[in-house]
Amino acid sequence: MYLLDTSIVSDYLDKRRRNFPLIDNRIQDKPPESIFISIITVEETIQGALNIIQKSKQKSSTVNAYQYFEEIFEALHRFQILPYIGEAERIFQSLSPKVKRVGTNDCRIAATACSKGYILVTANVADFQRIGIVSIEDWTQ
Repeated sequence: MYLLDTSIVSDYLDKRRRNFPLIDNRIQDKPPESIFISIITVEETIQGALNIIQKSKQKSSTVNAYQYFEEIFEALHRFQILPYIGEAERIFQSLSPKVKRVGTNDCRIAATACSKGYILVTANVADFQRIGIVSIEDWTQ
């Protein structure tokens, strides 16, 4: 089973990014039931889209921003979403403050992968290795 981190999901959702073809091929090669995203990734992705809407309101160009939000919202439903459970929080709380400086959300995503025994898919291998994740794959290579 695979847990895609936010950077991979962002690259996948934005077909203009250079990593899209590599990630798309890897996702297509795997059974859909084996690919998950964390609720943390959902939060980060929606928060980014909401920020775009807020900025567009200052420029009076909200139609495109809301269309983008709708596309992102629909695209996230392509994946199975893993909840953030107590075991993941226990793992997160056990991380040292130094490790948590890598990024709170990355640490929570890593804890989610660990709690389920899933392979974490990321382009930020070094950051997740600092967190202590051993089962990592980079689908951008």
